[in-house]
Amino acid sequence: MKLGIVFGILGCLALAQEHPPMVPPAGPGVFTAKPLGRDTFKLIVAGHVFTSRPEIERYLAYRAARLTVDKGGQWFTLKEDRAAGETAVPVPVRDPAGARYSFRMNYFRPVWRYKLTGAAEWTRWSPFSGAPFPAADPKTMSDFEVSAEIVVRKGPMDDADPLAFEAWAVSDLLVNQVSPPK
Repeated sequence: MKLGIVFGILGCLALAQEHPPMVPPAGPGVFTAKPLGRDTFKLIVAGHVFTSRPEIERYLAYRAARLTVDKGGQWFTLKEDRAAGETAVPVPVRDPAGARYSFRMNYFRPVWRYKLTGAAEWTRWSPFSGAPFPAADPKTMSDFEVSAEIVVRKGPMDDADPLAFEAWAVSDLLVNQVSPPK
């Protein structure tokens, strides 16, 4: 019986290796994960062809989930990047009495840097500033970077924390919805 289980697992692993990844690999420089500490990473998605804010943010969330799994974690927390004076959106608080979720995508709020066509300087945009997102017309944005800082966690997830995301659940949700930007 145990030998059959071992062969079954080995067979599944062999089949998994025969299939290419469901999300195509990103081109050079599109995705970077910079270690900031033992389990803390700054993730950046960069590109030149802007599609849509939700599409690019979903790709970053997917990469955060996959990095967590690759590092042996089960879940990750998002460290919000709030600059001084960015108070338009309240800081989320733990809610032990609230509903339980494996993640709340509306709390995955990365920060953007972008250049408009013809501009020399980068501009920062944050979802916490209260300012509308700048690029209604994708052709106006020539370069962009979307970043998020995460902490990879192991063990049972703190589902009272709205900034906690269960890695496999996020990955499974987004795997068929994302592709790397260009």
